Amino acid sequence: MTEQRTTIRYEDLGEPVKKLLRALKKDVSGEDMALLEWISVKDMAKIFSEMSTERQAAEIWEELKQSLESRREKARRKQIEIDQRQRTIDDQRQANEDQQRQQEEQERLERERAEEERLKRKAARRKQREEEAAAQLAAEEAQAIREQEEREEEERRLAEEEERRKQEARRRKREAKARQLAEEQEALVSEKQKLSSQKKTNQREEWKAYVAAHPLDFPDGAGQDIEQVKVERETKAPPKATDELLNRSYTPKCPQCGAKFSKAPLEWDCPMCLKRLRQKVKVWQPDDDTDSCLVCKSGIGRFSRHHCRSCGRLVCAKCSEGKAIIAQLGYKDPVKVCTDCLRFGAPFSAPSLKCTDFSAQSPS
Repeated sequence: MTEQRTTIRYEDLGEPVKKLLRALKKDVSGEDMALLEWISVKDMAKIFSEMSTERQAAEIWEELKQSLESRREKARRKQIEIDQRQRTIDDQRQANEDQQRQQEEQERLERERAEEERLKRKAARRKQREEEAAAQLAAEEAQAIREQEEREEEERRLAEEEERRKQEARRRKREAKARQLAEEQEALVSEKQKLSSQKKTNQREEWKAYVAAHPLDFPDGAGQDIEQVKVERETKAPPKATDELLNRSYTPKCPQCGAKFSKAPLEWDCPMCLKRLRQKVKVWQPDDDTDSCLVCKSGIGRFSRHHCRSCGRLVCAKCSEGKAIIAQLGYKDPVKVCTDCLRFGAPFSAPSLKCTDFSAQSPS
């Protein structure tokens, strides 16, 4: 691997990821290592399952890289969207503050002008009253002047009260706007925390917890060996199946149309669905029929169950390592068969049929 700084330590990687990296023979760059920050426990479980099949490690790695790059790009777009929303909130808050300062300055100037006009009117009325009092010296006029002043004072008080009510309404409106911005800010912070929590920093502990929570899928715990073992391929072709190889311990039945068959159709595809709906529906034993291998009776999990192409039964990975040509079912190339069918079909040992070629995918 290239000597570059990564965002996740090799020691913190889950065991399936370490196995995959070792199988790639250090053909991973520092940028690729940085992608592992976005891997999930489901990805590790998928790697664990696929490393026990005939798929090549490089193909598994390329598929994983595409998924992680897509996940990283999605997170990057989400971060850009959050930053844009943050800028919009900041701009709106700044505009509200500027508007509030302008309103306060305008209200202050209006109060100063009103106070100046009131003082001028008061001075003019006082001068007028003094002149009238000096000229007439009449108590009735003085009383009338006092009453007039009281009425004017009451009108001024009512006007000030009305102005205070308007200011209070404007204040409540500003506070409501500020609360709305604060709620949007809290939601944005929560979304940022949620985005940052999606980054995994210690895959090893998460993988251990996942294995402990799935005892049926991983009966031997975290110490299972999923390394690929290269075995030399024999030059002779796999044997052709005989009548005894087609071990019929399971009656084929279509899960879609419900049709039953006395013997398996070609490639275990329902001919009724193929003819009517143009769909290939497998009529071998359903996945939910059993949780045990029908050959060795050991437990099989969600990612470790396979189908024998001869008898259609559910078997484990260890009991489905052999291959054979089954012309009766339309298989012209070697396909996966269980150890029972292999033992009935030809006198050879199962280990000699092991294959390490992961260039082609094969169904369960």
